[in-house]
Amino acid sequence: MSDFDGVDFFENAEQMESKGPEVAPTGEYEAKIIAAEKYKSNSGNWTQKVTFQIDGGNYRDHNEWYNLWSANEDSKRIASEIFSRLALVCGFKKLPDLAKDFIGKQLKVGIRQYEDNWTNNDGQAVTSLKTKIIKMEPSEMKPAAPGDKPPF
Repeated sequence: MSDFDGVDFFENAEQMESKGPEVAPTGEYEAKIIAAEKYKSNSGNWTQKVTFQIDGGNYRDHNEWYNLWSANEDSKRIASEIFSRLALVCGFKKLPDLAKDFIGKQLKVGIRQYEDNWTNNDGQAVTSLKTKIIKMEPSEMKPAAPGDKPPF
């Protein structure tokens, strides 16, 4: 009996491309927060993970991790400053009690796309394309009226 019973094998796998949305190129976009949760990394560190829908879903969703509970005081301060900016842009006067209160908030983000060079577990040099939110501003979109469907 094979460990792969019932699994299809595709001989053309080297030719296959992703069918999902592309990563947003460098620029400014309307965004909506679609998920916000306290997240524990593989190394055991807690962060605040926020998922942004970019340009109404025309691009791949973007995740940011805010290292709000870092043992490194400088990292913690920087993450807290950036996260506080996110809260202010989303209309909060202070941090809300629950991370889920960010869900549904709209804002305008500036995204920068860059190449990241790193070494994988096999010691191979890898270059990958990454994105980072470098700017946050209040949304320019008019909020939906009660009972209206939001723009995205």
